[in-house]
Formats: sequence, C-alpha cells, structure tokens
Amino acid sequence: MIKGVNRQMIEVTHTGSPYFERAFLVVRADGGELPAADRLHRLAEKVVQQAETYAGLRRQRRRQLAKRVLFGVACGGGGAALLWLIQLVVR
Repeated sequence: MIKGVNRQMIEVTHTGSPYFERAFLVVRADGGELPAADRLHRLAEKVVQQAETYAGLRRQRRRQLAKRVLFGVACGGGGAALLWLIQLVVR
C-alpha cells in the first residue's frame, strides 16, 4: 500500500516483506515527464518487491558455491574410480 505520492518522494508503508517495514523512493527531477500517479504507484510496489529478492542473493551465492564444490569432488572421485577400474581391467 502506498501512503503518499508527491513529485519528489514516494513512501511505501505496507511492503509485504519480512525485511522492510517502509520504503522511501526518491523520484528523479531530471527524469522528464512523470508518468501518471497510478503507474508510479505500480512501479514503486514493483521496486519494493524486487528488493526482497536482492536480500537473498548472498545466501543463493553460497548455495551455488557449495553445489559447485560438491560437483567437483564427485567428478574427481568418479574419475579416480574410473581410472582404478581401468587399471584393474588392463592388468
């Protein structure tokens, strides 16, 4: 829910996010012609919703790193097992 809109700032009071209680968005003065108020409302709500996804990026990067490390270990172990089997067959 957006509490108020004027030419300089938009305040979003009910963000629906567990991280943010309120958000203040400053409208650019050099942005040219401002869009209609309802379009500005939608843009503000969209920005706040996207901000929640940015909060989880660090956690997401850690998970991706852990997956890559585990994949590398699994590939290395699989390669070593394959070489061991080849040595058994060649003997």
